[in-house]
Amino acid sequence: MSEVLSQNEIDQLISALNEGSLVEAPVEENDAGIRVYDFRTANKIPRDQIRTLHIIHDNLARMLSTFFIGNLGTYCDLQVMSVEEQSFSEFANSVSASSLLAIMKMPPLKGSLLLEITPDVSYSILDSLLGGSGSSQELRRQFTEIDLVILEKVVRQMMPQISEAWNKVVKVNASLETLETSMQFAQIVSPNDTIVIITMSVKIGEHDDLINFCFPQMALEPIAKNLNTRVFQSSLPEGSQSESYQDPILQHLQTSPIPVKAILSETTLTVGDLVTLQVGDVIQLESKLSDYIKLMVGHLPCLYGILGKKSNHYAVSIVGDIVEEDLEHE
Repeated sequence: MSEVLSQNEIDQLISALNEGSLVEAPVEENDAGIRVYDFRTANKIPRDQIRTLHIIHDNLARMLSTFFIGNLGTYCDLQVMSVEEQSFSEFANSVSASSLLAIMKMPPLKGSLLLEITPDVSYSILDSLLGGSGSSQELRRQFTEIDLVILEKVVRQMMPQISEAWNKVVKVNASLETLETSMQFAQIVSPNDTIVIITMSVKIGEHDDLINFCFPQMALEPIAKNLNTRVFQSSLPEGSQSESYQDPILQHLQTSPIPVKAILSETTLTVGDLVTLQVGDVIQLESKLSDYIKLMVGHLPCLYGILGKKSNHYAVSIVGDIVEEDLEHE
């Protein structure tokens, strides 16, 4: 028999739903196989898209590691720790008061995106760029105007790396819109909107912390089809899934110019003898005309040769390789 609820009971039920108090209600014993489901926190982003975002940012982590090593001059390693979905309010509440917040644009993605750089990472970058060892312990202070200018330059230099990592899925043009130090000025979406948080661990020297990329769900809507794992993998060239860069590296090496010079002989002079040299003076060399001469590739001795002529030009005929044993005897 069904029970008819009074208007007062209906109002109480609606009020409880709005307040979320029904979510905490205990489950009866005979409903052991049923769990309470909160539709406000339902997963809205398919797992395929989450996996593709993980692949993209794995590649980005490797690229940023190389970028930071080259720019900071110290050991740096980035790795993706997690890719998870949550509401923007949850993310905003977890942001440290001293975090650096970069608001980005990445058309054709909609709206603004957010990059959070935690204080330890920011301080480590500053310390490395200003000649330190990358320690963040001595810089526990508010960012100065000079600090923000330096960090803004670093973040802008990261934009091409972000664009390149995304280009396997969709051509994007990442750019920095503004840099903020307060979450109040970085509200890129409403608090209840769904976002994807990509968390990376960043190790600079001996210190490590996190950076977070924040992608609102609505920003991903224009490229949702591209984020499908099957579409993403089928769009890659054959063999590119293995991330092999052997062929491009070999191609660049084969076309790279390398200086080669032949060393006829060597000798030692004092500074006094050198400054008094005049036309007609004779310098005695340490080798004979019949001895092999060395060919230097770059700054390394690599080959033996014999001096000669070809087409009225001095030339060297290569006769063999220089091995390490030969260098040790000299």
